[in-house]
Amino acid sequence: MERYAAIDIGTNTILLLIVEKTSEGLPRTVVDQETTTRLGEGIVRTCEINPRAMQRTIAAIERYLSCCHREGTTEIVAVGTGALRKARNRSEFLGRVRMRCELNVEIISGQEEARLSHLGVVMDRKWFPGPIMVVDIGGGSTEWIYGKVSGEVTVLSMDIGALTITERFVTSDPLKEEEYRAMVSHVKKAVTEIPPPKEHPPVVGIGGTITTLLAMKRGLKEFASSHIHHGLLKLRDIEEQIERLKILPLEKRRLIAGLPPERADIIMAGAMILFHSLARLGSERIWVSCQGLRHGILFDRFLA
Repeated sequence: MERYAAIDIGTNTILLLIVEKTSEGLPRTVVDQETTTRLGEGIVRTCEINPRAMQRTIAAIERYLSCCHREGTTEIVAVGTGALRKARNRSEFLGRVRMRCELNVEIISGQEEARLSHLGVVMDRKWFPGPIMVVDIGGGSTEWIYGKVSGEVTVLSMDIGALTITERFVTSDPLKEEEYRAMVSHVKKAVTEIPPPKEHPPVVGIGGTITTLLAMKRGLKEFASSHIHHGLLKLRDIEEQIERLKILPLEKRRLIAGLPPERADIIMAGAMILFHSLARLGSERIWVSCQGLRHGILFDRFLA
C-alpha cells in the first residue's frame, strides 16, 4: 500500500506524519512524531534563524527522512511556517536542507497554513457537520479559521505565538507581575482583530499549547493522543492553569504532569492566547484535536 509523509517545520516544533492509504481509501497513521527544535529561537530580536537552531532542525529532518525511508514512504512533502516566513536568512536554511537532506521545503503563507490546518481537522468525520471555528496556536503565529467541512474558509493569521510572546515579554523567573500584565495587555489588544461572531459555532483547538493544557488537566504522565483527541477544555480550566503557572518558577513547571519540560517556558503565553481568544469568541469551551497542518497537507495532496 502507498505511504505518504508530511514534515511540518514550525517555529517551536517539527512534526512528522506518515500515513498509509488503505484499500478503503482511508488514511491509516503509521508514524506521528514531534520534536522540539526551537527553529524560531531569538527570531523576535534578530529576524534571523540562529546557527544552533538551524543545526537542531536539520538534524531532526535527517532523522525524519531516515524514518520515512525505513517505512517505505512513496512521497514526502515538507513545509515551513512562521519562523521561515519571517527569517531574513531563510534561503540559507533552505539551501542547507537541500544539500544535506536532498529535500525541498515549501514555505507556505499564513492563509495557506490556516486552510490546510482547518482541512486537517474537518477531515476527521467525528467532528461537527456544520461550520466550526478552528484555533491554531503555534510557536510563531496563531490562526483563527472559520468554515464548513467543504467550501471556503475565513482566515485570520497573526504573528502572536507561544514562543514569540514569551521571548518578547518574559525576562524573569518566576514571572514578574509587570511582565504578566504586559503580556495580557498585548494579547487582549491583538485578539480584538478577531471579528465578533454572528453566531457561536463549536470551537476546536489544535497545536501543542492546547493538547498540553488538556494533558495537564488530566495529569498524564505520558502523552497519548487517545486520551487527548476529541477531549474538552473549559474556559475556567484554562484560567486555572494560567493562575497556577504564573506563580511557579520554571524549575517547578517542568515537574508538572502532562507538561513536557521543553514546553514549560512557553506554555503560559500559549494559554493566555487561548484564553483571550475564547473570551473574544464568546465561547466557554473548546474541543481538542490532535490533527492539524500535517494531516491537511496529506489529505490535500494525496488522499482527497
